Amino acid sequence: MRRATLAPLALGTVALVLSFPGTSAGQQEVRAAAALFPDTVHVGQPFRVGVTVTTPRGAEVRLPGVLESTADLEQAGEAEIGRRRPRTGVSRAYYRMVAWTAGEHDVPPIKVEVFLSAEEAEPLEILVPVPTLTVETVLPAEIAGLELRQALPYLSPLPFPLLLILALIALLVGLWAYRKYRKREEEPEEVPRELTAWERALEELKKLVASWRAGDLTLDAFCDGLEAVLRGYLEATEAWAPGVPTRAVVNGNRGLANALHYSARVRFARLGGGYGGPIEASDACGAWIASRHEPVEEESS
Repeated sequence: MRRATLAPLALGTVALVLSFPGTSAGQQEVRAAAALFPDTVHVGQPFRVGVTVTTPRGAEVRLPGVLESTADLEQAGEAEIGRRRPRTGVSRAYYRMVAWTAGEHDVPPIKVEVFLSAEEAEPLEILVPVPTLTVETVLPAEIAGLELRQALPYLSPLPFPLLLILALIALLVGLWAYRKYRKREEEPEEVPRELTAWERALEELKKLVASWRAGDLTLDAFCDGLEAVLRGYLEATEAWAPGVPTRAVVNGNRGLANALHYSARVRFARLGGGYGGPIEASDACGAWIASRHEPVEEESS
């Protein structure tokens, strides 16, 4: 690049014309221009910077995606970069910008890279100047010297003694909760004691009597249940054979003998009976079972 001329144009546009000696007339110049839309804005009002690059046939243009920002200017969106038009050789790009302070601002020039031919490894770098931007304030003239201050917080900070007291209370509550739940986790779950065969038989007799009192059982069903309880108890404690009748267990206990005799007459002879017969038979069987075992000693607390 041996010659560069800078010429201002109308409508806030700055153009740059570069010529290259020793080339044909159709490939002699690279033209670049930048403009502001609009060139006068208010503080915080978006505006656009447009750049147009015209190159000879066969050249390649690379436009930046992000413009250089300053303390007062910044880019507010993605660049709109169009494709190069083969017939006219024109490439265009638009950048949305915002200014945050009032006054005259020099927009940084736009850096454009141009490859004049496919054989060139290094591009031609062009800095396209941008017109000066005028930013007007929205504040009245009489408060031009107003100094902005940092916004006050919504809540004032608590005094140090109160913060210390709250922290101490939170610590105490946390310690109390930790000890409470830790003690609960350390305490083993109480496992229910497994009943012995004779204890289980007594519980089943109680349930049988309760069902009889509630009217849920017939006399035959009650006696069948009584025989089943005694047979289960004898099989668990005496290795009782399944085919041996329960009345063979009579060994001098008159109450048990009467109860078994009563059950047999009801089950086989279909003998009826009053309300108290089943209860007396169940009490006799329970007393006989309990007499064969010593009661479990209560664990000392």
